[in-house]
Amino acid sequence: MRVSSKVPPQFKQTPVLDYLAARFTYRSRDEWAELLAAGRVSGNGRILTAADAITQGDVIACDLPETAPPPANFNYRIIYEDAWLLAIDKPANLRVHDKRRYVQANLIYHLRQLHQPPYPEATLINRLDKDTSGVLLIARDPETLRLMQQLFREKQVAKEYLAVVHGVPDPPAGVIDQAIGRMDSLPGVYRYGVMAEGKTAVTRYETRQIFHNQYTLLRLQPQTGRTHQLRVHLAALGHPIVGDRLYTMSDAAYLDWCAHKTPHPLIQRQALHSAAVRFTHPHTLRPCRLTAPLPSDIQSLIANLQSSK
Repeated sequence: MRVSSKVPPQFKQTPVLDYLAARFTYRSRDEWAELLAAGRVSGNGRILTAADAITQGDVIACDLPETAPPPANFNYRIIYEDAWLLAIDKPANLRVHDKRRYVQANLIYHLRQLHQPPYPEATLINRLDKDTSGVLLIARDPETLRLMQQLFREKQVAKEYLAVVHGVPDPPAGVIDQAIGRMDSLPGVYRYGVMAEGKTAVTRYETRQIFHNQYTLLRLQPQTGRTHQLRVHLAALGHPIVGDRLYTMSDAAYLDWCAHKTPHPLIQRQALHSAAVRFTHPHTLRPCRLTAPLPSDIQSLIANLQSSK
C-alpha cells in the first residue's frame, strides 16, 4: 500500500527518520528505520535514507507492507433512515473516515463496503472524534449533503452533548466564548487551544449532576463547530473531560502515553457523548430530533462516581 503526505510547517530541515517516527506513531522508530533501509521511502520522487533531511512542503511517500487493519469497534447502530439521511449511534474506538492505516477500519468504509445492505453513497455530514460516542449524521446523496451543510453553516442544527468533567464549574451554567486555534506542539501531537487569533468558538454549558464535589455531569450545547471545541473549552475552564489524555497531559507525556497506552483509572476514553441532534429535515421540512442513549462505559463511570466517597 502506497501512502504519501506533505511535510507541514513545523518540520524544517528535520532528519527524515525523526519526522516519520514523530508524525506517524502507528509504526515504531525501528520499523521506520527498516523501511528506509529497504528503500521504501521517497521524498519528492527520490529514494531517501536515514541520513537525509526533509523540510516543509516536501512530499514524502512510502510503500508500506500490507498489514491487518487495526482494531475498531463496529458495534454502531442506525437510529434513523430515510431516502436521504442516515443517523448513526457511533461507539467509542471508531474513526469516522479514512486516515493512514485506517483505510478500512472506519465507519464510512464499513457502511459503503461491509454493511448489509451496503450504503455506497454514504457521506459524512458532521464528524465525531474517534473516542467520542453518539449521534452522527450521514447523507445519502450530494444534494442532501449540500442542504445539510447549509443548515450547519446557518446554525440551524442544534447539538447536545453530555460530558463528565473534573471538578465543579462555578457558575453552574454559562457560556464559554473563547476563540480556538491550532497550537504549536511537539511533532506527532495535534492539539488546539484558546487563543486570541483563533476562530470564534462558543459553547453553552449546564450542570446536570455533581458527584461528591469532585466531578460533574454537564450538558453542553456547542454554538459553533471547531475542532475539539468542547474538549478545549472545558480544559480552558479548568474542568477537563474525564479520560481526555490529550487535554490533561503535556506533549511529552501524551506521546509517552501513545507509546504505552497505560489504562485510565476511571474510563478508557474521554467521557464525551453526542446525545441529541435537532434540525428541520431539508426535504420533508418536518422537525427531526435524533437521540442516542449514554453508552455503558459512561453509565458505569457515573455509577462508580455516585457510589465512591
